[in-house]
Amino acid sequence: MNTHHTEFTVDELGFIQTAINKVLAAVARGEIDLNLLARKELAGRGLDDQGIWIGFDRAKKFHKI
Repeated sequence: MNTHHTEFTVDELGFIQTAINKVLAAVARGEIDLNLLARKELAGRGLDDQGIWIGFDRAKKFHKI
């Protein structure tokens, strides 16, 4: 797990404020893996873990999706 912390603005993290309580609670309990969801989303956009375009096929392999 990456323990490097990056500072984000409130606007950049605003999506978390719109999540319903049920979802946030499930994440906190470990029932939803946000890391996996982020990797799937990045792969679907063709991006690596730095947000750089590497293509859809490479991104799926990179993220092990």
